[in-house]
Amino acid sequence: MKKSLLIFLLLSGCASQGIDRNDQNQMVKRYYATVGSMQQVTLSSEVGTGIAAGAGFGFVDNLDGNTEEMVGGAIIGGLVGGLFTALFEGGNTAYQYNLYAANEGDFTVIQKHKLDKNTQCVVVNAGGKITLEPVDNAYCEPSLSTNEKASIAK
Repeated sequence: MKKSLLIFLLLSGCASQGIDRNDQNQMVKRYYATVGSMQQVTLSSEVGTGIAAGAGFGFVDNLDGNTEEMVGGAIIGGLVGGLFTALFEGGNTAYQYNLYAANEGDFTVIQKHKLDKNTQCVVVNAGGKITLEPVDNAYCEPSLSTNEKASIAK
């Protein structure tokens, strides 16, 4: 009973909502941008490094044993090192968005979150990390003033 309660508390702590800690004591800039194009990209991975490090650790940990134990330790260590690295990194698929904002010009954002293919206008929240959220196309109209955009939001 206590064990399952402890696991529940640990997992619920991972799912907390709120403001990103990286945005603390930083300026968060918010502006609207037009989506020029989107393409799927593949992120680099450090799984190979995790396998090598784990295998090395497993091998060294079993130096006092025989050859079979050292090889077994290297294999198990490599599997564990690669698995933990893969879990930490998550998937290798991300999306590159080529955007344009009147005050910022052309720029690119790469993120794991995929926007709907029909998204033409996004709000960019730039702080410790950058997030894109789809908004109504009216926000990206250059002819609207800031006050008019604020009235659309209401």
